[in-house]
Amino acid sequence: MGYLFDGVCLQNGRGINMDSLLLTSRIISGTPSILAVVCDGVGSMNDGAYASMEAVRLLSGWFSEITDIQRAGLRLRDEVFLINAKIVADTNEKGVITATTLSVLMMADRQYYIVHAGDSRIYCVDSAGLQPLTVDTVTETGKLTAFIGRRENPELYYAEGVADNDVFLLCTDGLYKRVDDRTIFMNIDTGSRKALCKSLKALSDLAIRQGESDNISIAIVKIV
Repeated sequence: MGYLFDGVCLQNGRGINMDSLLLTSRIISGTPSILAVVCDGVGSMNDGAYASMEAVRLLSGWFSEITDIQRAGLRLRDEVFLINAKIVADTNEKGVITATTLSVLMMADRQYYIVHAGDSRIYCVDSAGLQPLTVDTVTETGKLTAFIGRRENPELYYAEGVADNDVFLLCTDGLYKRVDDRTIFMNIDTGSRKALCKSLKALSDLAIRQGESDNISIAIVKIV
């Protein structure tokens, strides 16, 4: 068992790319494992890109160093709290105002773990379409109520389970603001690495053609 995966992280029409994307896999104690992360720096806060990039960098380091998968999901959640504290301390020292959404999917074999804050999203993809695994933490007017890098005690959504299906999609709002779930579903092909790469391009192109100027990040993970 292993994983087929790829992603895109596009600056698109913005002056800076405040999105960050991480896709990495390794064998941990004999178990195929993968970490997938999308972050979207909060545009209303100065230096949002810093929180986005730093969260991805620190998560990558954590995943590369863990030696077993015991309590992996709860350890991942604990690490996100530590990462938040580090970013808050660093930015307070530098006088920087920053924050980012964070959507993390970790898998070990078919067991999955999710840690999430903000309005980036994680879906599972099955024969019925896209099934959301995260909940947007926003007000009715679209203001974020949860994020990483600004507050001492962030509100984190946590979930875990066993994958009944084989495909997962992660994305920032640059995709789903312009492309509806059915259209996203119809443009996902994971039959091969080449097909997966074409799907990523097709989805990002659709969002851009629909007028999206924001950064766009999309990742697809398939169990193989």
